Amino acid sequence: MNPLVEGWAMVPLAELAMGGAVLATLAADMVRPGSRIAVHVALLGTLLALLFCLTDQQAQGSEMLVVDGLARLARPAILLTTVLALLGGLRDSARTGDAGAWAAMVQGLAFGSMVVACSANLVTLWLGLEAVSLSSCVLAAWRVRDRRAAEAGMKFVLFGGIASGLTLFGMSHLYGLTGQLGFAGIATALTSTVPTAALGALLLAAVGLAYKLALVPFHFVAPDAWQGAPSANVAAFATVPKFALVAVAVRALDALLPAGIATHAAFGTALAGAAVATMLLATLVALVQRDAKRILAFSSIGHAGVIVLALACLPDASAKAVLAQYLLAYAAATMGAFTCLGMLENDRGSASLVALAGAVRTRPAVVLGLCLFLFSLLGVPPLAGFLAKWSVLREALESGLGVDGSRTVAAGAVVLALTTAVSAWSYLLVVRAVLFEPAPAAAQSGPLEKVAAGAAAVVTVCAVVVVWLGLWPDAIGWLLALT
Repeated sequence: MNPLVEGWAMVPLAELAMGGAVLATLAADMVRPGSRIAVHVALLGTLLALLFCLTDQQAQGSEMLVVDGLARLARPAILLTTVLALLGGLRDSARTGDAGAWAAMVQGLAFGSMVVACSANLVTLWLGLEAVSLSSCVLAAWRVRDRRAAEAGMKFVLFGGIASGLTLFGMSHLYGLTGQLGFAGIATALTSTVPTAALGALLLAAVGLAYKLALVPFHFVAPDAWQGAPSANVAAFATVPKFALVAVAVRALDALLPAGIATHAAFGTALAGAAVATMLLATLVALVQRDAKRILAFSSIGHAGVIVLALACLPDASAKAVLAQYLLAYAAATMGAFTCLGMLENDRGSASLVALAGAVRTRPAVVLGLCLFLFSLLGVPPLAGFLAKWSVLREALESGLGVDGSRTVAAGAVVLALTTAVSAWSYLLVVRAVLFEPAPAAAQSGPLEKVAAGAAAVVTVCAVVVVWLGLWPDAIGWLLALT
């Protein structure tokens, strides 16, 4: 067989379909620049890739990309979230005349995330991360005439470039030390002994993942980027890559530490320590924020800390199901919250608490949806966020207090409970503003623009998922069977 044909044959059909969908969206935008047709093409292409994901239930593998249980769970979640992001931003992108380019960037974010989710090799991991980075940078700086958006995009590029450079430096050292690019080959080469240089290379290689997850101390760009970018864009790059990053992190940890993190105390302590620092800083700094998008930015940072705490509980099979449950609950609530905030921001011109005051008088349904998603992010029963946080808390306590458990993991469970209680104040600041504060004099008093059908559909789907996952106690068992 021709080597080129053989190489293409190793690429999963879903990734090929998504890559073709990006090209089709760009072609449609060239034919009809700025029209909604390109977004419709993007939606159809994404749904086609989703169809390939759902029908492809057989495990596949190659040196570069693998379709295992993790990928079969992460890729449909990535594509479904992308469909919601495209629907939520359809009207705003068409209004500004750049619908095709915007849809292609959202698709590029999804395509890079799919590559990361299937990566079993340093090369494909690097290429996927760069696709995610470039798309995120463009989406963050989308408002070209807004100084705040320009500053956010510049910070995203500068600090993202530094993180990418450190990641590439670590990957090159791993290859130099082991002579391998695949996760399995690297794990085999490091089986007998893990030299200090290899540990340092692993930490450097993990910087890119930490930056994309916005872990402390790589979190400082997130609040500015989220405040400056349009809400629809934030909904995309705050949720879509998370599934991929967690999937590849679990795959890498399974390969490097087949006996589990508990047998390598340094790894467990490092992960739990990063989780504790991230949850504490995000919770405390969020208390002094007075902009809803910045509050949600620090909320996302804190949730990333919870995700890393769940990673520290591996290789317990239930830990993977807990991670999947938490990611689904987080993504649904975050996507819904930013879709609601986008509608309110269009009315008031800002997402500051002062501008959002009294929004319930003009947009009662949107405000109630926003409050529902905020309560889920906080962890109020019986919503999905409560069940997800409780699952992580229980998993961390069982893992940390076991015979070979890490006391740092157990301490992380205590910090999770405390930060959840303290973070209630920052979420309630937004709830108080939109429900109980008097509307500012400059608030729009004339007829409001009708809610877009796409945005309404996104809010409805996210609300159903948030309530359904919260009332479905068997979700863990179902996800465990999939992983």
